[in-house]
Amino acid sequence: MGKIWLDVTTILGWQRPAVGIVRVELECARFALSDLSSTVEFCRYDPSRGYLPVAPSVVQEAIERISRGHGAAASADAKQAVMVPGNKLPAELRLGSLARRLMNRLPRRLRDPAFLYLSAKRDSAYAAIGAIRELRRAWKLLGSNSSVRNRPQFTGRFVQSGIRFSKGDVYISLGLDWDQKDMSFIYHIKMEIGFKVLSCCYDLIPVKFPHLCVGDVAARFALYFTDLAWSSDEIVCISERSRADLLELLTEVGAPIPAATVFKLGSELALPDGHAVTDETRSAAGDRFVLFVSTIERRKNHETLYRAYTRLVDQGETDLPKIVLVGMLGWGVADLLADLQFDPRIQGRIEILSNVGDADLSWLYRNALFTVFPSLYEGWGLPVAESLAAGKFCLASDRGSIPEVGGDLVEYIDPWDVPRWAQRLKWYFDNPDAVSGAERRIREEYDSNTWRSSASFVFDRAQKLLSK
Repeated sequence: MGKIWLDVTTILGWQRPAVGIVRVELECARFALSDLSSTVEFCRYDPSRGYLPVAPSVVQEAIERISRGHGAAASADAKQAVMVPGNKLPAELRLGSLARRLMNRLPRRLRDPAFLYLSAKRDSAYAAIGAIRELRRAWKLLGSNSSVRNRPQFTGRFVQSGIRFSKGDVYISLGLDWDQKDMSFIYHIKMEIGFKVLSCCYDLIPVKFPHLCVGDVAARFALYFTDLAWSSDEIVCISERSRADLLELLTEVGAPIPAATVFKLGSELALPDGHAVTDETRSAAGDRFVLFVSTIERRKNHETLYRAYTRLVDQGETDLPKIVLVGMLGWGVADLLADLQFDPRIQGRIEILSNVGDADLSWLYRNALFTVFPSLYEGWGLPVAESLAAGKFCLASDRGSIPEVGGDLVEYIDPWDVPRWAQRLKWYFDNPDAVSGAERRIREEYDSNTWRSSASFVFDRAQKLLSK
């Protein structure tokens, strides 16, 4: 009988609280340690050495580190500091930051004309950045010898792996594979040895909506999913929507179509031992707040929420709760961050929290008036599930898989309909009994899935591959 190997490359290198993909790998590792310690082994991928074994104690340490996190309010001056250590800020943020620093050094009589001039040229500057990205993408594609229809072409060198997978083994990879793995390497060692591969599809947003993603990342994804199909014996998908999107792409490009099954993500937050909510989180949230949990990037559509709130302020509304945005900073939000920093209408009304651990996040869910999620498209929509699991009503976008998550327990709005978002926010602020009634329905009717159940499904699929 072969072995089951769980790849933990993503959580070993992750230095912040878990986001969706990271949490999937983390919770599967947690389940393997607690329930399958005698049958599952861990590994990581190193580009220069191949696959290396990882001790269970190292995996446990990574789980505890990610789960702890710490609450931290991102002030206007510190918002850019919450980006990934060692990674560059998106070009838009670097450009905007440089322009603001230069303008602040100008005399006041020159500052306003300079600001107006740069504002007028901002779109042109961002277009130039986009053009450079597209040129880089074209250069990469021209330099590639692999065809979408053909099996992966391994152009590197085979490295001596620290692990020699055996025929009959099952290798599980659930992490940020497009950034961290070489799918052509996996394909060729699989063909050479004869082990099986179980992988995961989260969403096809970069393929379906490339304008919502960083240009040079989006260019890789059609090839990534094609290579994934060639390399995998089975792909688990996190929603019916993601599965349908994947099968549509693979059919369109003529790639092989492996078994594709759907599993439901967990939604509870496992609190670390001795957990305590930080004073920073309590202070930033205040007494009344609405919660939006998501990476702060263009696709998540914080812009609609901001515009809906300023619309209410312009209508003369004064008794508005805070909006608490929980998430790390992503790309495409330079203008939004500048607005949040300088717009006097929302000062003290919108707070950004970064690096929030599970204890703080759980407290925020439990104490929010309700949650919002205006995302433009999702492969699942984990914050909606987490909100419902915490017994909280959610006002959400009607796109992608989000209705799959919330059923009829969530109210859905077109993510672009700013007036409607403003109207429904105000209505729920003024009708707390309606929110309480929605929460009662959620507690009575929502079928919350556990992470143990999700992980158990993944390893059950691996066990079936093992026995074939």
